[in-house]
Amino acid sequence: MVMGLRARATATPRRAEGPGEVEESERSHAELGAWLRLAPLLTEYLPFPTGSLRAAALTRVLDEVALGDRSVLLECGCGWSSVVIARFLARRGFGRLLSLEDDGERAAFVTTQLRREGLTEVARVVHAPLAPHPGSVDDLPWYEPGQVFEMVTRYVDRNGLIDLVLVDGPHGGPGGGLIRYPVLPVVRNALAPGAVVLLDDADRAGEQAVIRHWTTEFGLRFTRDGTSGLAAATLTV
Repeated sequence: MVMGLRARATATPRRAEGPGEVEESERSHAELGAWLRLAPLLTEYLPFPTGSLRAAALTRVLDEVALGDRSVLLECGCGWSSVVIARFLARRGFGRLLSLEDDGERAAFVTTQLRREGLTEVARVVHAPLAPHPGSVDDLPWYEPGQVFEMVTRYVDRNGLIDLVLVDGPHGGPGGGLIRYPVLPVVRNALAPGAVVLLDDADRAGEQAVIRHWTTEFGLRFTRDGTSGLAAATLTV
């Protein structure tokens, strides 16, 4: 994995073209540095399939959890990052993570891994298949609305208002458009004042459209980090 990152760093760099853009060499160096920072939490091998949260993005999330004292986390889309976040919360001694995932196989793997590592008191994955959703745009599906309402309500009742939202799903891909849009309309009333929203793949056209909608509708001001691929905003009211 590290060899692959080194190979990418020596390739012809992609030229930065706009706000929040960085050259490929800069992104590769940031990714390598992030893997080194994550080393204390990489106690056991975890799959890293295409589309997984970048290491640089995960370090950005963990920095926010640590420095922002975040303790009630909601994640859309699960994977290796869910397990690493759970390890971090367990070592820190407080904090909870709820992950929503539409892919049943992925949800089952992460759930099994959390159980194997004794992290089920810290983190939980909910398999929520995609379904028509009243809060969606362009008739795109989102996580099954009844299940999300029940699980998020129960989570907040038990742990308090959510102070960090990581949006890395559903995995709509480059043509997914506004598939990730509904999360804020759905959970807005469950967010704590000062909650941070982190959107992955912010360099894609669909996610940039989501940011424009959220900016207009919720008054959020996002900043994009080209090295991690995340866009971040803090809820001010």
